[in-house]
Amino acid sequence: MSEDTNQTTLEDFLAEVKQQEGETRGYGSGEFEDRTTLKADRNVLYRNYIVEGFTSDVQSKFGKNTAVRLTSQEGEKVTLWVSGYEESHFLGFVKRCESEGNELPLKISFARTQQTAAKSGNTYNKLNIKLEDAGEDVQIELDNL
Repeated sequence: MSEDTNQTTLEDFLAEVKQQEGETRGYGSGEFEDRTTLKADRNVLYRNYIVEGFTSDVQSKFGKNTAVRLTSQEGEKVTLWVSGYEESHFLGFVKRCESEGNELPLKISFARTQQTAAKSGNTYNKLNIKLEDAGEDVQIELDNL
């Protein structure tokens, strides 16, 4: 890293930023990736998606949601929005993975279903998630998509 932090112009500063971005390529450019919204249908199995990250407590006109940033096997960048019980299921899954020593990125398969509560008989949405892989191997796969 350059010790010269006394840039005299904005152009000098921007040139150094560009140089550093080139040196640290692969660690993010600071730009947003283009993602589409995954409208996951109920009773459909979605296999081998990589969870890159998520943002909880995103406020919308319908309440708070969690945005889950996923990458498909084909390299498509998507966002899955979950709320209510499905949000609880996702956050519980991530917490369980972390407690078992598995951190992001996580490779998962998932399906949205509707379940019936045993006590009340009411139906609710359920996000069923299976951990396929975690750790360095998933990161390598993600880097190669």
